[in-house]
Amino acid sequence: MSMEDLLSRSDILTLHVPANDKTYHLISDKEFEQMKEGMILINTARGSIVHIQALARALADGKVAAAGLDVLPDEPTIREEYELLHSFFREKHDLETLLAGHILLRLRNVIITPHNAFYTQEAIGRIIDTTVLNIRAFAAGEAINVVNKP
Repeated sequence: MSMEDLLSRSDILTLHVPANDKTYHLISDKEFEQMKEGMILINTARGSIVHIQALARALADGKVAAAGLDVLPDEPTIREEYELLHSFFREKHDLETLLAGHILLRLRNVIITPHNAFYTQEAIGRIIDTTVLNIRAFAAGEAINVVNKP
């Protein structure tokens, strides 16, 4: 099925794609125009997948009846509002995106959950196991799971 057919026929759209150049703003004004009136959008992928300002417009217009978001663009910055006072802030972040995120946080038809899908008992167990292996390997003079090689 084509993306246009999918969008025009779906009552609920859930997003489960990686963030990359092809999926950046995968859902934007054009895609919202193709969607059914009153549809529901759920994004558990990455914040960059949905153009946040376009989502805010679609919610305001009623094209999107509700949204469930586990992710937002610049979500760490949204939690740190004091950074707005810093002079370098405008160079690092798009203020329109941040403002749209704040608007979505306050809408009654939008649910935003903390981005913590990794926080299962199994995932935390794997993180602990990997950490122990890294420490033991380091103590033995070996390096595993090296992120930045010297």
